[in-house]
Amino acid sequence: MITDELASIKKRILDYGFKRLLLAVSGGLDSICLAHYFIENRDALGIEWLGIAHVHHGLREGTADRDAAFVEEFAKSHNIPFFLKRLDGEALKAAEGSLEENARDARYKALVEIVNEIGDSRLRGNDNVERGDDENNGDSGTEAGMTTSAQDDNSLSSFVSRLSSIIVTAHHAGDQAETMLMRLKRGTTLAGLRGIQALRQAQGPYRLENLSNFAQNDESFVSRLSSLVYIYRPFLNITRAELLEYARKNKLTWCEDESNADVKFARNKIRHEFLPQLERECPGTTKQLCHIAELADKAYAKMMVKCEEVFGKALQNKMVIPEQVGDDNAVENDAFQDSGGDDNATPVTPHTSISLDKKKLNKILREHANADLSEMFRLWLSELGFRFPIGFFYGPKEPAHVKIPVRTVYRKRSIVKIRHTIKFCEFCTPDGAQKFVSCEMNEKDYNEST
Repeated sequence: MITDELASIKKRILDYGFKRLLLAVSGGLDSICLAHYFIENRDALGIEWLGIAHVHHGLREGTADRDAAFVEEFAKSHNIPFFLKRLDGEALKAAEGSLEENARDARYKALVEIVNEIGDSRLRGNDNVERGDDENNGDSGTEAGMTTSAQDDNSLSSFVSRLSSIIVTAHHAGDQAETMLMRLKRGTTLAGLRGIQALRQAQGPYRLENLSNFAQNDESFVSRLSSLVYIYRPFLNITRAELLEYARKNKLTWCEDESNADVKFARNKIRHEFLPQLERECPGTTKQLCHIAELADKAYAKMMVKCEEVFGKALQNKMVIPEQVGDDNAVENDAFQDSGGDDNATPVTPHTSISLDKKKLNKILREHANADLSEMFRLWLSELGFRFPIGFFYGPKEPAHVKIPVRTVYRKRSIVKIRHTIKFCEFCTPDGAQKFVSCEMNEKDYNEST
């Protein structure tokens, strides 16, 4: 069974055209299988460069150091560059929110930092990158992208595969099933039913589809493209039992993280209690949940095509201020410039914004007055990078039930209606969004109607 899945993974990787990968390896069963698979098959997969990264969370005494040393030795034994990032465990414990979520977010941030630190050498194809150690690669501080199906074989996707950075993680079918159960338990939408995405953008102010507007011989295009970082999870359809079979067949050893057995964490409780119980009562539950995620992902993709057909007609433009790109030729964009400019415009500049033509949107909504488009509208905005909670745009008395506030702030996002334009802006901080919305504007510039 696992042989078929591995053959499918090989085909997808060849379709994607990935050339240079950073493998995230914790030392556990799944990540050691991941590392072994890519090392043993790098030539057949067309991989030009492989690196192994380990994130030390600073949360476990003794065994965390053991895991880091084990992964480093594994990398050395296979002559693979090794990169270590140490986190502040006490800071993670003291931070607001779930420790589990804080550790996950910090881990991805650390992996992106490693990519950025080695990026210049990697993108030049320099295989002589030194192996990491605490001195050279230690502490230095610190959802929309491609679809899960392989991209069409065109020059842009090929260019992306060669220049963008790919972090590979070992999430497997069990992780997917756990995520699905957690989301179903708290309530979710079609977007949430997609579960863990096989490929998603982790860094870069430019989404892939926006890059098609740039000429590929433009130096700034290469700069923008090389700033993109993607997370790829090839094992999502492989179960832990299949990974055990692979490990035994290849005589692999791994480390066990004792914190994974602590059921006070929500995911561990689902992993060790809820999911096994479901498997006993309904064998094949894990695979079925993974299948549902795949179906939801396909349905979501179709919905996004329809959303673009409907709402895309009202989209005037999208403005993105380059972040972490190093593009010195970036244009200084006034927050209101694309809506005609205004002497009273706020100096606060969003890093991303989109402008909708209010009249065109109103016409679209009235044409669909018998349908509730509010959730489609919310999902469409989310795909463009602007996330709002369920029901945020619902208004029973509005055309097609889509109600857009005159000016409001939700976390780091702001909405402002200015004459015939509706602007959605994303800022680095909630304060930036609040200052943008509360700027001095003449009341005549606002219109209460959609």
